[in-house]
Amino acid sequence: MNIKHWLTINERGSARMTKNKPAVDVDEISILLDINVPDALFDKPRLEASINIPEDAVGPDVINSEVIENVKDAIEQSTGLTFAINVIKDEAEDK
Repeated sequence: MNIKHWLTINERGSARMTKNKPAVDVDEISILLDINVPDALFDKPRLEASINIPEDAVGPDVINSEVIENVKDAIEQSTGLTFAINVIKDEAEDK
């Protein structure tokens, strides 16, 4: 993309930009800017992600009490907090 604009600056440091040649006051100068910007600069990257879970990463549906105790112990050792895990039966299972 090629653009041409006029940059006008006054003695106080104020600036303005116009597409057409501006009328200037006594304390102003105007500079024609010829700017070349590659179009690719405006292309936005597209982010993509792919998640693959291997078959061997799938565990059993049931968590046995030994696993629960190991998790409880690890949390208590690393945080110093008392940790409780409760298994609550679904009401639908009781019927």
